[in-house]
This record gives sequence, C-alpha cells and structure tokens, in this order.
Amino acid sequence: MKRFYSGIILNEKELLESNSNRIELEYYKLSKKDKKNNKIYGIEIIKKEYIGKKKTKEKRNIENLTSDENIINKVLYVLRKNTVTPIGLNDALQEVL
Repeated sequence: MKRFYSGIILNEKELLESNSNRIELEYYKLSKKDKKNNKIYGIEIIKKEYIGKKKTKEKRNIENLTSDENIINKVLYVLRKNTVTPIGLNDALQEVL
C-alpha cells in the first residue's frame, strides 16, 4: 500500500541555482505485510520538475526499512524537513538511521 505523507512545492524564488520554474516533491509511506502478517514499512519520494514547458518526473523508493511505524514517520518527517530529493534518499537514510 502507498499512502501520501506530505508534499513540498519549490518555486522560482527558491530555485536560484536551477533552470527550473518549479519543483514538486511528494513523500509516501509504503507498507506491506510479511509472511507472518506483520506490517513492513518503506519510503518513496517523487520529484516533478518543470523547466519551461517541459516536465520531468523522477522517483526512488526503498522498501522493507522497518516494522516500526513510529520510526518510518520520524524518517519521513526528517526527509521532508530537509527537502530530500529522490537522488539524495540513500545518503539521507544513512544519516537518519
């Protein structure tokens, strides 16, 4: 299951060092049940970037991070707070966990 956690919209004023007009970041909590019917959580980040009339989409997910929902919520909070993009997900998780 995939559940929306939070989103961020960065506009031109926040993207001074970029050619982008706008970037949208979406953070998702992933969950599934294991063989013993316990929930296992993961994370997905989607980045939508608008450069002129062109739109690109990038996403990255990591499944099976933890069975503790409180931990995954804290990780998602830190990722969103620090505006982590899909390309930075692995490095950010190493720092957080």
